[in-house]
Amino acid sequence: MKDLDLIKQLGDDLAPRGDEPLAGPPLAAFHDSPRKRPLKTWQAGVLTIAVVGAIAGTAALRPSPNTSGEQAAIPRAATVLDNAAAVSQELTVPRPLDDGYIFTETVSSYPEQVQQPDGSIRTTAGATVVTQVWLPVEPTKDGKQRQRLEGGSAGWEPWIVLTGCPREQSPTNLGSDLDRCPRGVLPASFPTEPTAVLARLKDEGRSTASSQPPSAEPSTGQDALAFERARSLLMTGTYLQPDQRSAIFKALARLSGVTAVADVRDGAGRRGIGISAGGSEALVFDSTSFAFLGTTSSAVMRQDITTKAGEIPS
Repeated sequence: MKDLDLIKQLGDDLAPRGDEPLAGPPLAAFHDSPRKRPLKTWQAGVLTIAVVGAIAGTAALRPSPNTSGEQAAIPRAATVLDNAAAVSQELTVPRPLDDGYIFTETVSSYPEQVQQPDGSIRTTAGATVVTQVWLPVEPTKDGKQRQRLEGGSAGWEPWIVLTGCPREQSPTNLGSDLDRCPRGVLPASFPTEPTAVLARLKDEGRSTASSQPPSAEPSTGQDALAFERARSLLMTGTYLQPDQRSAIFKALARLSGVTAVADVRDGAGRRGIGISAGGSEALVFDSTSFAFLGTTSSAVMRQDITTKAGEIPS
């Protein structure tokens, strides 16, 4: 509870002042990837598909219904991310044991497109899925995952084993190895300086800084890849230390084309500010505390440390 109180206090201190430049409200609405998504496992293909979708076209964010009829002004994307970084830096989290596991529970809901009798296509809310993942601190160990539909008497789907990294190829860098191996924690070599983090997210072997100036255009190429890799780190069960999480948010603030969208919802229906790079999903932050909630299709409900795969933390 102390961390939650601290987040609220920091959110009040960091809330944008009246004289701060505000971004104009978006003209279009964001919606998630319009294809039906079945229960899915942790896999490299998810990352690849999302990056291709982000590069191929720009989807618009779907704001939450605004009952007042007014579009609230929001701070710039960089302001939201910098404030989220400051809040994350002040959190205190325990360090996991080397033989432990990271437990993460998410709730996801993806929109589906349904053809109507007249031939038109209508987008409807898809089923809500609960996912529980156990990722090992030691990357050569196997992890576990299970899923079920939320609500009702739906039982859990069969267990899925998440194969660890081969011992001879145990990853020490963040590049393409991250996309192939489930990772409970980041390697000790992961930087905490935003410029170096951005270079790692872009998988740049020759450069440590972005050569692209800030832009209002959607992110493409390496910027889209960096945004998607950051989303993956935040959403697929990696246990981030405060300085690591803070550095990731600061790195994203330096991407070209990131924009803030007012009054969106995460996968659990919680309202917040969306940060989009022009792809199919946006990151969602609490509009008051700047705490990270999830994405417009998935929400992080809890994350903790446990000693066994399949064990629910108390």
